[in-house]
Amino acid sequence: MAEEKIFTIPLRDAYEVERVNRAKNASKIVREFLIRHMKADDVKIGKSINEKIWERGAKKPPRRLRIHAIKEGEMVYAELIGFDIKPVTAEEAKKRAEKEKEKKQRIKEERKERRRKTIQEEIKEEEKGKEVVKEEKAE
Repeated sequence: MAEEKIFTIPLRDAYEVERVNRAKNASKIVREFLIRHMKADDVKIGKSINEKIWERGAKKPPRRLRIHAIKEGEMVYAELIGFDIKPVTAEEAKKRAEKEKEKKQRIKEERKERRRKTIQEEIKEEEKGKEVVKEEKAE
């Protein structure tokens, strides 16, 4: 059973850090607030919250946010009031994991290919060096 709560999160502490880091700090405050009050380790902050924090730039985040949070198992999903919360389904999580696995595999293959190319280039350079040495000896 999902636990739902509505919070007003004060972001006045974000204004205590230097000006250019305020929005980043506000995001951190929202995450810590949800961890503390929903008693969970995993928190997914919705796009609407992020956009609201960064709406006026990094220097002027809002002073407070009203959010709607849902706790499902050990995960907490949060959005601004008025926005739909879309928790990740098992199917979406599986697709995301497969996509991540494919990406890692592709990166691994690209690295191997780069290594092969560099080794082949080194071999060619050595062969060229040997040819140059032979030509110098022939002269």
